[in-house]
Amino acid sequence: MKQLFDNDQLKEAIAINNLQDYLDTDLLSIATLCTFEKDEDLIQAGTPSKYLYFLVEGTAMVYSYTYDTQNICINYCYEATIIGEASSLWATTPSSSVKAMTPCTCVCVNLKQYRTILQNDLRFLKHTCQLLSYRLNSGINLASSLSEPVETRLARFILEHAKDELFSFQLNNCAAILNVSYRHLLRTMTNFKEQEILQKVRGGYLILNRKELRALTI
Repeated sequence: MKQLFDNDQLKEAIAINNLQDYLDTDLLSIATLCTFEKDEDLIQAGTPSKYLYFLVEGTAMVYSYTYDTQNICINYCYEATIIGEASSLWATTPSSSVKAMTPCTCVCVNLKQYRTILQNDLRFLKHTCQLLSYRLNSGINLASSLSEPVETRLARFILEHAKDELFSFQLNNCAAILNVSYRHLLRTMTNFKEQEILQKVRGGYLILNRKELRALTI
């Protein structure tokens, strides 16, 4: 974790991502801007978070370990996502870890200094309750999706993340999020190409048959 002491850059990150909408307290007055390298932990399971994070650039993964020390992706985070909201309020010990899947930039709030302020910020509490409800449902959906074939999960993921019919998500990150081996993911992508559902192009994969891809998700 590296702190960036640039108030103008911090102000811009808050404005572009509409982060002030999440709380009544003036975020600029209590926050700092921080960066994380790829694979660096933002939060470690078993250790209360020292910061509340607003992810403003990059992708992060929420994960836990199984009995055989395999990583299980619970959720993934993109721009403007709040990370560490449970620890921010109650200083609880997290059961899951969060790591940067790509280089990440976060607007950070030091909890030792500002936890009480957050606990009394009604707008922040409202958004936190909504977020926790969403993540509870996400956990239920994860348990259900893990029983689905990889083809189904991958087809759904491609449709969700393709832009202008181009899927350019990094495949190693895609494999981690879908809880499947990289080799298995590549085999599945090859099958999609052979079925003329996808075409490999510069910068990613072009969707040739959206109807067939969507049929795999049903």
